[in-house]
This record gives sequence, C-alpha cells and structure tokens, in this order.
Amino acid sequence: MSNKVLVTGASGFIGANLVRALLAREDEVHILTRPESSHWRLTQIKEKLNFHNCQISDEPTVLKVVENVQPEQVFHLAHYGGNAGEDDSGLINKIIIEGTRVLFNVCAKVNSIRSIVNAGSSSEYGAKQSEMEERMLIEPNTSYGCAKAWATLYGQHLSREKNIPITTLRFFTPFGPWESPPRFIPSIILACLRGAAPQITNPLLVRDFTFIDDVVKACILTADNPYPGEIINISFGCQMTFRKAAEIILKHTGAKVSVETGGIGRSFDQTNAIWQADISKAKNLLGWKPEFSQEEGIIKTIKWFNENQNLY
Repeated sequence: MSNKVLVTGASGFIGANLVRALLAREDEVHILTRPESSHWRLTQIKEKLNFHNCQISDEPTVLKVVENVQPEQVFHLAHYGGNAGEDDSGLINKIIIEGTRVLFNVCAKVNSIRSIVNAGSSSEYGAKQSEMEERMLIEPNTSYGCAKAWATLYGQHLSREKNIPITTLRFFTPFGPWESPPRFIPSIILACLRGAAPQITNPLLVRDFTFIDDVVKACILTADNPYPGEIINISFGCQMTFRKAAEIILKHTGAKVSVETGGIGRSFDQTNAIWQADISKAKNLLGWKPEFSQEEGIIKTIKWFNENQNLY
C-alpha cells in the first residue's frame, strides 16, 4: 500500500536516494525545500515529486504545507554543517535547531502522521575510545554535532512527553551515488577516474562507512515500523581507515596514481579516536542489518560515478 510522505532535505545526497526509493514503491512524495536549494539531484524525477518551497524555520508556512499535505510519514533530513566549509553557525542554528523545532511542533498538530524519521549523526557522540553505543554520553566537538544532538534530544522529549512518533536514526558516514565532493569517497573516486592524485589529510583517520542503500532501507523500515523516542545507530558496524578506503578505490578504478596526504579533511578529526558503531539495537529492534560490505558499496559507487561523471 502506498503512503503519502513528506521529506525535508530531499535535494541532498541522502534525500535524493530516499525519494527515489519511495517513488519506486509508488508513494506520493512531497518535498519541503528551500527556495535557494539546488535541485540537480532531482532533475530526472522532478515531474514525479510535489515541491513545496519554503524555509523550514518559517513556522506559519510549514504548518500550512503540512496541514495541506496531511502526510502519513515524515522524513526529516534537512541539515547544514556536516561538510567541510559549512561553518556558518547562523545557518546551523536556523536549519537544524530552529528548523527541527518548527517541523516537530507542526507535526504535533497534524493527526495524519503515523511516523517521523529524524536523521541523526555520529557527530553527536564526539571522539570516543570505544565502540559507540546509543546509551553512552554524547560529547559533540563541533557546532554541527551539538545542533544534531539537540535535535535528537528534542525529538526524544516530544515523543515521550507528547506522544509524537519520532524515531532518530544516527547515521555513520553514508556514501554512495549522488554524493558530492568535498566528501571523502566521491573526492577519491572522481580523482581516480580522472587520472588525478587523490588527496587525504590523514590516512590513519577512521570512519564507519555505510552504503547509502542500507541507510535508505533503514529509513523506510523505521517509517513503516516506528519506535517513538528511540535513538538507533545505522552503520556497517566496522571502522575503516581512509588509507584502506582509498586503496580499495584505487584497486577497483584501476587508477595508476599515488595518494597524496594533506588534502581533504577537517580540523576536528582525531587519529586516536574509535569511530565505529554498535548496531545491535538496529538488528534487535528494527530487524535491520547492512546488506552491503564497505567494499561492495564502494564498487557500486565507483560504477555509478563512472557512468555519471558529467554531473560533476
């Protein structure tokens, strides 16, 4: 049975993959998008989408949209600050904190909504020395991480106090088709495909890279079977060094280039930290587990980028 869904952040990397999956199951897809957003990821499917242009922090307009649409499922993916160069604290506050407050408060007034999936982030944890579990203390060390942590806790509060069906999924470094530089994996892939030397700030940095198809599956599974107030890690469940990821990309692109250090990265990265999720809660509660290994995901991503270089 198809659903009427509302997606924020649909023009972004995760959102563009999610709306395609929702359309594939014949959902009626509405997207809430900022007027200034670039929709290049949606060009091929724009005729199948219902666009609603407004600022997510504009409460009267958002309320009007949600009341008119009467969605059954809401996917909240709108964000700013997760990429290098996105350091405007005003925008972080406007989009993540104020935007989340507005959206959740509006959704509380609309009876049609059965589930809200809130996109969290591993950045909420901060640097840890052990596998990241949902119950552990969050110690974000960036403005983005602090804002995402607030959004998660606010959603949990509303779920418990006002019975709003919000479930937060904490994503760990999603990658795949439609992602853009300066994100690590697309930067390395595009460099290799074009015969340029890939650049890495620190090859010893680690991340729990998660293929986008698994992230999308988790979003839809959660929307169909919500667990209000819960916070759930979504990842492959195993960290990988930037060096290893680059070596896999070099192998499968056949690029005859050498990796250069000192190029892509962010100042808050910590070499001695562990960046790996415990995903037992996702397995036990959602019945979800990753279908793609990190190498399998990278192979699929290379194929997609090779076929779509013209977009970049």
